[in-house]
Amino acid sequence: MPFAQRFSIVSFLSRRLLIHSSILIGLVSPFAVHAEEVTPDEFEAPGVILETLSGDITLLDGAAPESNLELVISNPATSEFDGEIYFYGNEPHPFVVPPEETITIALTPLTRHAGDAGKMQKVEIDLTLIINDAPAPPVNTTDIDLKIPTAAFPIVRAEPPIMERSREDEFAYEYYALSQQLQPLKLTYNPGPVNLKVRKTVYPIPVVAGPVEISIEVINYGESSATNLTLRDSLEDADFSTTDERFTRFASADGVAELVWEESIESLAPGESLRLKYIVNARSDVGNKQLPATTVIMNDELTGLSNKVWLPKWH
Repeated sequence: MPFAQRFSIVSFLSRRLLIHSSILIGLVSPFAVHAEEVTPDEFEAPGVILETLSGDITLLDGAAPESNLELVISNPATSEFDGEIYFYGNEPHPFVVPPEETITIALTPLTRHAGDAGKMQKVEIDLTLIINDAPAPPVNTTDIDLKIPTAAFPIVRAEPPIMERSREDEFAYEYYALSQQLQPLKLTYNPGPVNLKVRKTVYPIPVVAGPVEISIEVINYGESSATNLTLRDSLEDADFSTTDERFTRFASADGVAELVWEESIESLAPGESLRLKYIVNARSDVGNKQLPATTVIMNDELTGLSNKVWLPKWH
């Protein structure tokens, strides 16, 4: 019996969303959340100053990244500082800083990797520093070079953002931060023959009651053509309405109703780009929330992922 006769369109959409969810879960599940979140006000500065964290991180195709990082610590006090420091999840590293002197120590962060070689992959490099079992103070300057497989340029997504150099540069990206209390660096990349860059924009911002245009640009930076692509986007039904036939209303297991947009691209050649748009109606002012990433599926595999879009409040 044909598939369409056995399942309603809603059942079919539910199945597709479950497939997509399993892809995302398989890609993300190895990344644990810190057991305790401690705010800067809940600890006292240890007395030493974390001057610079520098070095390089190399992303690999199908394996966890390699890192070579050094931390410069200074002690402005007139007495010696003796303690332990480490990146979250690793073994403590004893160190001693003589009074009014500076030392440099090598530290290795805990890294996690998910995804198969030649396909979309995700890594987490946990740069959260701990001193004497308490969150470390901000690092004055963080400057880390990032090397990626050539075919993985450009990076699909980085949280927090990283600075792009060029595909030809040995270190195509740089993570730079000033006076930051460091957290995990999460990177999504795709060194496969089809490497899609997906950019999502919303107009107008802030979103007020009335028409809202969402634009999605897909660029193929890979060496092979991308064929039979399926783009999916979702919006909360409580915030938006639409008469666009490309949308289907879907009620999730937790009872939240979503509008799921789906569009197909037959083929996208290397270097080619395509921009798709849709218009929805904001039921009221929508702010202080984040729209999820647009996904691109090819051969039932997650192949592209856009940026998320933060919607600020009007006031």
